[in-house]
Amino acid sequence: MQKTLNILFFISILAFSACNKDIKLPEDEDSQDLTFELSLIGTTLLDIAEPSGLSWDFQHNNFIVVDDNTNKAYIIDKSGHTISSLIYSGDDTEGITVDIKNHNIWLAEESLSKLILMDSMGNKINTYDIDIDRNSTKKGLEGLSYNSYNNTFYILNEAEPGLLITWKPLSGILSKTELQFAQDYSGIYADNADQSLWIVSDKSEMLYYCDKDGKVIQSFDLSIDKAEGVVADIENNRVYIVSDSQQKLYTYKINKI
Repeated sequence: MQKTLNILFFISILAFSACNKDIKLPEDEDSQDLTFELSLIGTTLLDIAEPSGLSWDFQHNNFIVVDDNTNKAYIIDKSGHTISSLIYSGDDTEGITVDIKNHNIWLAEESLSKLILMDSMGNKINTYDIDIDRNSTKKGLEGLSYNSYNNTFYILNEAEPGLLITWKPLSGILSKTELQFAQDYSGIYADNADQSLWIVSDKSEMLYYCDKDGKVIQSFDLSIDKAEGVVADIENNRVYIVSDSQQKLYTYKINKI
């Protein structure tokens, strides 16, 4: 009887893993003690004027980039070629992310301090106000990412103050953490693979690997002007960053040491 129960338990674990293959938690408590080195593989010129936010598409095959110039979002492949554009045209759009569970896309509008919910084609569904005290309308919502494991959005307020905000549509703001490790905060990626946050700073020209609470584990000197979007792929040892001013997609290899 016990052997049968063990077999059933093992099968249930396999089934759960198959349904959640994009979610991989750390195997042990020391997994975030790993250190990395980043090596630049290459750069790709984009035909997008001001790429200001970066996200995976639904299948993790391509990227979605938001353009601060046209206030539209574009799907590009890993070679930088534009595949298509989304319907919605926003106002001071800076961050973008994808909800792979509901097949929706979310945009952050900086000066208005709003999140825009869209369907997969870019049709606007709803608008959400993110109410925070800030000293400048020009230094508002800048980065946006969604963690499908805990169904939580991670939002960056650029500066004055620099904030890491956790938020859910039905609950509103869950937490606000003031960040003080960079001059500003321009892009964020919440990685399900190890429940980490990757945060890029435009003014500091740095990339930060953080825990889920925004505590820095390791930092990397990028020397990239106006780095404003980041996506990480731990399982395939890659980090991708877009530069607003240079109109480029940077690809890095993650070397685990």
